Amino acid sequence: MSPTKISTVQSLESLDALYQREMPNLDSSLAQAARYHFKSPGKFFRAQLALSSGTALGLNEQDNLHWAAACELLHNASLLHDDISDSSTHRRGQQSIHERFGLDMALCLGDWMVAKAFELAARNSTYGGVLSALLAQAMQETSSGQISDITQRQCADLDKWQRIAKSKTAPLLIAPIKGAGLAVGLDKIPGSLASLESLDKLIGLCALAYQGRNDIDDIIPSSRRSSDLEGRKPNLVISLFFQQGAGRDDFRAWYQSGDNLQLEHWQRRIACSDVILKANQSIDYWLIQAGQLVNLLPVQLQPVAHGLVDSVKQKTSIKKQGQIA
Repeated sequence: MSPTKISTVQSLESLDALYQREMPNLDSSLAQAARYHFKSPGKFFRAQLALSSGTALGLNEQDNLHWAAACELLHNASLLHDDISDSSTHRRGQQSIHERFGLDMALCLGDWMVAKAFELAARNSTYGGVLSALLAQAMQETSSGQISDITQRQCADLDKWQRIAKSKTAPLLIAPIKGAGLAVGLDKIPGSLASLESLDKLIGLCALAYQGRNDIDDIIPSSRRSSDLEGRKPNLVISLFFQQGAGRDDFRAWYQSGDNLQLEHWQRRIACSDVILKANQSIDYWLIQAGQLVNLLPVQLQPVAHGLVDSVKQKTSIKKQGQIA
C-alpha cells in the first residue's frame, strides 16, 4: 500500500473514531438512530476532499479532522431530509431513517447533524466563524436547490436545469476544499480569490456531469419506470427531448397534462432517441471544461481537483459502459 493510501486509511479511521465520540449520548433517543445510520456510512467522499485539501495545504491534524467531519455530517443531514422529501424507503442498502424510526426521528436526527456540523467547524479557534459561515452558505444553497427540484413541475429549460443541478450538488462539494483553504488563510494571498472562483466553476461543471449521468440512468433502461418522468422532475434528457426531440409537440402536450398513462411509451421514445447521445456529449464537454480549470487553482490543490474530476469521469464512464453492455 502506498504512503498516500496509508495516510487516507488512517485519516478515515480517525474520522470514524471521532464520530463514535461525538454521537448523541446513549441516554438520548437519537443515539440508536444515529448509530444505525452510520453502520452504512458511505464513502465519506466529502470528508476525503476536506482531508486531502487540508493535508496538501498544511492544516493541522485536529482542525483538518474537525472540518472534514463537519462537511460530512452536513451532507448526511441533507440525505436524511432528502429521503423524507422523496419518500425514499432505503439508503445505502438499508432502510432509510424515516422508514425505520419514523419522520420525527429523521427530522430531529438531521437537525442534530446540522448543529453538530456547526459545532465542529466552530472548534477552529482562528477561523471558526469563517468556516461556520461557509457551511451556512452551502446548506442554504443546497436547500434552495432541493426545493427547486421538488417544486419544478413545468419542464425546465436547459439553463434552469443547470441552475438546479448545480445548486443541489455543488455547494457541499465546494465547501470541503474551500474551507481547508480558508482555514490556512489562502484567501489572504494575492490572486487567490480568482483561483477560488475557478474552484467554484470547476466543481459546478463536475456537478452538472454527475447529475446529467444520473438523469440518463433514470430514463435508461426503459424497462424501469422513470421517477423523474413520473414526478415531472428536472432531468437533462427530458429537457433535451422537450426542446429537440422528434414528436416533441405531442410529448409537451402529454407532459403538461400530468397524465401518466402513457409514461412507458414516452420513456421508451426518449430512451431510443438521439437526445441520449446529446446528453452524453454534454457530460463529456463539462468534464473537459472542468479539467482545463485545474491548472488555475493553487498548486497544492491541483491534485485534489484532478482527483475529483477523475472520480466523476470514472463514475460516468462506468455507468455509460453498463448501458452499452
